[in-house]
Amino acid sequence: MENSLYYTFSSIPQILAAFIALSGVFLIFKIQDFKKMQFLQVQHFYAYLNGVSGMFIGSFHDCPTIAVTLKTLHKSECLGGMLEEMDSILDDSNVKKAPELKSLTRMRNTFYNIDKARKQLLSFAKISIISGIFTIFLSVLILPIVPQINYNQSIILYIIGIFGTLLSIITMTITVFKSFKEKNLITLKSPAGNKKYTAYRN
Repeated sequence: MENSLYYTFSSIPQILAAFIALSGVFLIFKIQDFKKMQFLQVQHFYAYLNGVSGMFIGSFHDCPTIAVTLKTLHKSECLGGMLEEMDSILDDSNVKKAPELKSLTRMRNTFYNIDKARKQLLSFAKISIISGIFTIFLSVLILPIVPQINYNQSIILYIIGIFGTLLSIITMTITVFKSFKEKNLITLKSPAGNKKYTAYRN
């Protein structure tokens, strides 16, 4: 039993550390790709406002509530507040009457869907990393006291160690697989409370 505990809790940190490191690097690049996709939608959204009757990019500097903040956020590569700015632009009376509204709404919804997918990836990744780090520290703490652990205690520790390892690996695996579903981003449904712009979805 003592040898088994040594083997198990010395292997867990190595496996989890390697798995989290490799998966983490992949997810960092994937999340960056999602952010680039969002910035591209905002860029198209901003440029497309040129066609709206009565509005043009130069005039936005005289109307700070329309697109100036959006342009500033895009230049600073800050995602926070972009969705709200796009919503306020879609609420403008000139935009509501424009034939470009459908395309602008589609860009807004695509941005929303990508943002939702990106946040889901981050949530799953956090669960995986936190559970993995906890299990690694638990294993490191257990190793020095293995000779003092009795049979009943070892069973409990096995369950905790295996549960933490599986939770970390499974959640990270789900996260990785979810990140490959880029084609589904434009078809994700908005929540029930977010029906305001769903009428123009393709």
